Amino acid sequence: MSVANALLKRYDKLKGDRMLWEPFFRDVRDYIRPRKQQVDSSSHISAERFTNKQFDSTAPEASRIMAMSMQNALTPQQVVWFGLSIPSGHALSPLNKAPEVRKWFHEVSQKMFFAMHESNFYTVIGESFLDFTSFGTINILLEEDMVEPTEFGGLVFTSIPTGQFVFAEDKRGKPDTVFWEYVFSARQAKQMFGGRKLPDKIKKAVKEAPDEQFTFVRVVMPREDYKAGTQDVLQKKFAAVDIHYDSKTILRESGFNELPYVIGRFEKASGELWGRSPADIAMPDIKTINKIRELELKGLATAVHPPLIAPDQGIIGTFRMTPSAINYSREPERFKFLRFEGRFDLSSLKANELKKSIRGIFLADQLVLPEKLNMTAEEVATVREQIQKLLGPTVARFESEVLTPLILRSFGIMYRAGVLPPTPPELEGLDEIEIAYIGQLAKNQKIQDVTSIQRWLGVASNMATVSPEILDNVDMDKALEIIGERMAVPTEVMRSEKEVAALRAQRQEKMMMQEQLAQASQVAEGAGKAAPMVKALGGADAFPVQ
Repeated sequence: MSVANALLKRYDKLKGDRMLWEPFFRDVRDYIRPRKQQVDSSSHISAERFTNKQFDSTAPEASRIMAMSMQNALTPQQVVWFGLSIPSGHALSPLNKAPEVRKWFHEVSQKMFFAMHESNFYTVIGESFLDFTSFGTINILLEEDMVEPTEFGGLVFTSIPTGQFVFAEDKRGKPDTVFWEYVFSARQAKQMFGGRKLPDKIKKAVKEAPDEQFTFVRVVMPREDYKAGTQDVLQKKFAAVDIHYDSKTILRESGFNELPYVIGRFEKASGELWGRSPADIAMPDIKTINKIRELELKGLATAVHPPLIAPDQGIIGTFRMTPSAINYSREPERFKFLRFEGRFDLSSLKANELKKSIRGIFLADQLVLPEKLNMTAEEVATVREQIQKLLGPTVARFESEVLTPLILRSFGIMYRAGVLPPTPPELEGLDEIEIAYIGQLAKNQKIQDVTSIQRWLGVASNMATVSPEILDNVDMDKALEIIGERMAVPTEVMRSEKEVAALRAQRQEKMMMQEQLAQASQVAEGAGKAAPMVKALGGADAFPVQ
């Protein structure tokens, strides 16, 4: 079996596994994301909008609130939301306190933040958060812009719809193999792969029908015999193969230093590959409230334009209940409206109950700060702490599965492009970096540590009024260092341990000199007071040497 056949056979197997999830994906599209394209194997890009089943906006609104809350908390556009450092436990980790190293990591994170701002990152991540809270599984492609690179390296992000990709995990449950099915016109295929390797059918289409569409599959997977630091694309850590699906022809082989596709799951059940979202739990309520709203609208139309019962005029037909319908009967002598007995109060009551349930599942009400004027700082902190508790597990998974790979991939692209500040000599040979998140939710979590330290210091200060030696238990330098770290204080305003030691040594030396001067002054003053007494006793000769 050829390599292309083997890869496409694996792709078809994974695609068959995804089909078990596609009914749920279609439900999400129909009831929450009706304008989302390509959510399953059968859908293609078109102008069609799947809005015929949507009669209630509760679920789309709740999903949007959750998505926007997570985006604002994790990846705010206004401030740098991540920092870099040497991993704790690494042989070079003590250098994290060195001024040159801290400055370099700060400058790198700033430049990476600006690179994301310059790119389409925030557009793609916004769409991904919406997919994350609704479909439960997202795929973000991060490539380097080789056509129009910028001073920041040129980062290009793409959100891949659920109907276009499948993936597989390694032994640790981490996605490491991704198949992406995409469509190119004949002209685009020639531009991408050149004309030499194209199948005859596509070559013919290039001349006769350049806009004819063809299906391709790209697979990116770990390479077993890769070489670290190599420039040869065929020896990089991840192998990439582009295949024309119909002819099973390999059109291009390449490679990546990092996995360019980032797979994220909202939550993941044991033994499952695809992620689950709040929509999975809320879907029965979503379908029910939409059906209720549909019946209400039909009932309202019937109430406003009720069917008629008319005298028989020899016209035979079925009894119709649609608004403004006319039904013929031999009994009435004149036209009359059919009496409508619908109970809108009962349906509205049930709909409100379902609406509350859906918003609760998506945490829509809990994630929005109360519209209360003049909230105290403590009240705001309490609300944000509640948000942190609600989203804590989800945030942790999103950071580990999505943000960390994206940041490391961005770092790798920018480092290889030579757009990052020169690496300090101390960090030569550093093979890994650690990501620290300083977004709003991360800050809220760290502020809890600050609050605990402040309360503990307050208790210690009160106890010191009775027993001053109690303060011997407090390492003020360490406490201030931790508080500064947790509050994300800029490194520029914090002195290093060497600078602090030199400053304290200088201060100690100055104090010692002042003490010596004071002692000399006291001796001189004492000598001055003793001079008259010595003179009255006859001077120094009055005390002969024995």
